[in-house]
Amino acid sequence: MNQKSVESVEGEDDFAEKAMQLLTNAEKKAKEEKLQPPFPMPFTNPAALMYEIEIQRQSANKAENKAALRQTYIGQETHHSTLPLNSLSRISLQEMQVRQRHEGKYLLCRIITPAVRLVSTTFAVEDPNSWAQVISTYNYPGTQYANERELETLLPVHSVIAIREPWAKMALAGDHTHIRIDSPSDIIFLREGDELLTDIRWSSGRRPCTILSRSASEWKSVGDKHFREKEYFPASVAYKRALEKQPSLTAARLNRSLALIKLELYDPALGELRAVLDTTGLPTNDKQKALYRSAQAHYGEGQYDEALKMYRECLILDEALQEALSGIQRCNKRIEEQKNGNFDWTRLCEEILSPDNELDVADFLGPIKIALLANRGGGRGIVATRNIVAGELLLVAKPFAVARQRPDELNMVIAFNFLTKKVDSSRHLEVIHKCVLKLSTGSDDATRDFYDLYAGDDGQHSPVVPSRTKEPRNLFDRDIDANRIETACSLNWFGIGANPLGLASVRQKDQGMSDLGCALYLLPSYLNHACASNAQRFFFDGIMVIRASRDIASGTEITHSYCSSEDAYQKRKQVLPKWFPECDCSLCTQDRAAGNDRLSKRESLTKRLDSDDLDINELFDIIEQLETSYTTTYGSFRPALSNAHLQVARAFESSYKHAQDNRFLQGAIQHYFIALETREVKIIDHSIDGKKSNKKPLPISKAIVPYNLNTCSFICLAIFRCFSLLNDTLRAERWLRAGLWIESVTSGGGVRMFKLRHATALAQLDEQASSLLAKVEASA
Repeated sequence: MNQKSVESVEGEDDFAEKAMQLLTNAEKKAKEEKLQPPFPMPFTNPAALMYEIEIQRQSANKAENKAALRQTYIGQETHHSTLPLNSLSRISLQEMQVRQRHEGKYLLCRIITPAVRLVSTTFAVEDPNSWAQVISTYNYPGTQYANERELETLLPVHSVIAIREPWAKMALAGDHTHIRIDSPSDIIFLREGDELLTDIRWSSGRRPCTILSRSASEWKSVGDKHFREKEYFPASVAYKRALEKQPSLTAARLNRSLALIKLELYDPALGELRAVLDTTGLPTNDKQKALYRSAQAHYGEGQYDEALKMYRECLILDEALQEALSGIQRCNKRIEEQKNGNFDWTRLCEEILSPDNELDVADFLGPIKIALLANRGGGRGIVATRNIVAGELLLVAKPFAVARQRPDELNMVIAFNFLTKKVDSSRHLEVIHKCVLKLSTGSDDATRDFYDLYAGDDGQHSPVVPSRTKEPRNLFDRDIDANRIETACSLNWFGIGANPLGLASVRQKDQGMSDLGCALYLLPSYLNHACASNAQRFFFDGIMVIRASRDIASGTEITHSYCSSEDAYQKRKQVLPKWFPECDCSLCTQDRAAGNDRLSKRESLTKRLDSDDLDINELFDIIEQLETSYTTTYGSFRPALSNAHLQVARAFESSYKHAQDNRFLQGAIQHYFIALETREVKIIDHSIDGKKSNKKPLPISKAIVPYNLNTCSFICLAIFRCFSLLNDTLRAERWLRAGLWIESVTSGGGVRMFKLRHATALAQLDEQASSLLAKVEASA
């Protein structure tokens, strides 16, 4: 990534056009820069550079409460070192070459300015010979939204650091030199007495170093202040500094464990807590804290049986500890969800309406597994392990990393992604930051699972998974492969919408700058794409739920759509190339067979439907022409035609309101039927009047779950409303139950979710329809 300011532009179209031009120009410049020869690092006076950084810092502080737009880049060539510091030889700034990575070397320097947060975190350093240079760090944990106080803890002025295998570059967005660091594990903080500092003399004299001068208790106080301000990462760093000074300081270790739990870094938290519990003569109060926090950490990791054990040990010390009793209840609920897939969907439905609620659920793995697929060129996907029924729950997954829109955020960052040729947002950068943090300290299993994700490997997967670092000086537990992380995120993250009652946002569809959230998931990332998929996803905030939308035979690949299946072929074709050149699903195959003329005609007619002043004859004309845009062998999923019939049905309903003629209601029902059938809903009972039968509980087949929950459940509700107006309560009830079934097998939410989704329409029902709804709700 890199950074640059960009002027504001008017209008979304203007912005998109200018953004893509900037991306093209940046890619061109990066390629040209790569071809340029290295040249000697120029001398920079420390005093001059300190002044320049101070001006940047003051400017950044002034802009803190003002709207600003910055740009950066994802997917540039990066490097991370895997070599222990002691195996490298020292190089000075004077010996370095710009446009060159110095393999087998390390730069010894010290920080001479406070860090400034722009897009990168920038600060100045000097080497022992008083040569100075700018350091630009990307992906450094805790810095994306850090204030000056946090930056001072993370990157203290006068700290002596060693940079492993430094890379001096020309800034892509400017004409100045800098040392670019993409992997935070390449920065090593050196302590007093380190063998690498033997015989080192600084020509600018000694400078007091915060890391060296503060005592353990002072560092703990710094950590406590950060914790009170909810600045959990710098708090964890401050406590770590305290423990380096005094390993026996139990209070700092307990506090650090809680900070790590707040950061969802459960594995290192458990490491700290094991150290506390191994302490000889541990006071009862500290033991209870350690046991309770161990339970919290195991719970966060989804290890509910282990969490139960810890909560029960807490009760041995205090049988009335309410937090432990509550924790046991929650563990039992999560175990039931995890093992049997029995979720309280109504509770989730209600909780997502509260902005302050964090959903508490377990991950669930249904009758599916990861497998190598011959039809994917040996790549991986997810297949059914037994026969699956449409609507069956397949997977519930919590995000590995998630970022949501910040309502108070003024400084907007746009990220030009060289990997996907898209414009990403601050949310995407935040997900990368969170992945870096988790992978720098996380468990072996989580690290292996992440690095095994698809990252542009052409279906092959043999990534080098970083092992625990052998560098004892490193602040982080692992070396960080920033390139792999950026690529895996770019090809696997999902957009999550703000409206929990809408169907899933598409997987990194062209959301531009309007996206409201972004998340990376592990197991769901193995689900391959088909526009005509056999499964679909639904979001409860950041919780992803996957359900079968078709009956699926054992051994069949499970797919879902990375884009909207209802989009025109050309639009779908624009979204998908970052994963594969062409989709081979049945829908795309049919569209290609239809030919460009038919596709263009269909798209033109679809645009005509957006007009507000179409009369009924014009709508019938559009329907007639739309039908010719499909081949005779085209399948039943024809959303453009469905939308046209939907408009006709609404027009008939509107006519009924004025004329009170039941024939308009019957006409509306007929077109609502067609609108459903052209969305692949198989109608079993097409009757509108005549003999009524109780033999079939639903008028539609349960073998297929429609792709668009909102539209299809609304159509069922509209048919219910029409039959209710016709005083046909039996058919009305059956169509209402059809809508509720669609809701249940798609979102799991049942009546409660259905009522929330269609609150406006339901509020307009007459007394008879409302009474019938209450009857169905009572029996549900």
